[in-house]
Amino acid sequence: MPITTETVLERLYAAAHLVNSATGLDCVIVSPETKIMLELPPNHLERCFCKRLESITGTKNNIDHFFNRCEEAQENTTYIIYSCPFGLTNVIIPGINDNRMVAALQIGPITTCDTDELLQKYGLSIRSADVKNLQEIKEYLDTLPKASISYIITMSELVNALVTDESITFRSEQMPINDYLPDYTPNACEDVIGAVQEFVASHFTDNDISLDSVAKNVYVHPSYLSRIFSQQFNCHFRSYINTLRINMASELLAETDKTVGEICQEVGFSDHSYFNKVFRQLKGVTPSEYRNACHGQGGNTADPAGKMHTAE
Repeated sequence: MPITTETVLERLYAAAHLVNSATGLDCVIVSPETKIMLELPPNHLERCFCKRLESITGTKNNIDHFFNRCEEAQENTTYIIYSCPFGLTNVIIPGINDNRMVAALQIGPITTCDTDELLQKYGLSIRSADVKNLQEIKEYLDTLPKASISYIITMSELVNALVTDESITFRSEQMPINDYLPDYTPNACEDVIGAVQEFVASHFTDNDISLDSVAKNVYVHPSYLSRIFSQQFNCHFRSYINTLRINMASELLAETDKTVGEICQEVGFSDHSYFNKVFRQLKGVTPSEYRNACHGQGGNTADPAGKMHTAE
């Protein structure tokens, strides 16, 4: 299958989401026209260190170096590792098609030394004479990911391979690129939903299942997955999980002699009172009342869908 502009974009978006979800590193995709196409997390550039330092010290900083490095990556047609004017390390992965850069992925910032060393080496302490300002800068730098140069090189080579190696294939439905590129709208939503439903069906009884864990396993960003639940399932993620759990609990109450406590644990609830609350919300009765109705021990009967009806 020939490499196309859309294929290159898919690979860049896939790489960005994979890197961000797996490592927590910030990722930005920019077009040759310096148009920001994707920021993970959103508004990354408005919160980057240059802008943060500007707001703290009042000294004007620009981020032209970011776009200039993207142009340099296009000329080299391979990844580059560079330091911003304040010593923070970033990686640029270009997406090239037919000797033209379609877009570029920037990963970072990453620190390669201790905060105090960075402040001293790049004169940041001198730029901010105010003790409070300096403390704010240090606190921000302390939150940034730290890695060795060898790790950054290895990571860069791996991500570059994900983008450029034609033998590595991605599922296009795992990249919500239509959210960012109106002209590119692959019909992939149904496949994403199928992947989500398949994974959740096998893991909804896990106590630690979460939106983030599902997103990681189907290779989409959590915010994109959240939109899928709202738009396609018309509910929040937790409501979807609870519905599956309560439906399973209903079957166990009707068909087994397991105690309510045992069923609560088996379907994935760790809190008995919360299980009772959710069950009543969805079924209109408590688990015990539901079981009694199923066994003909009360004034209610249950239909096959689990909805309760008062007997005449």
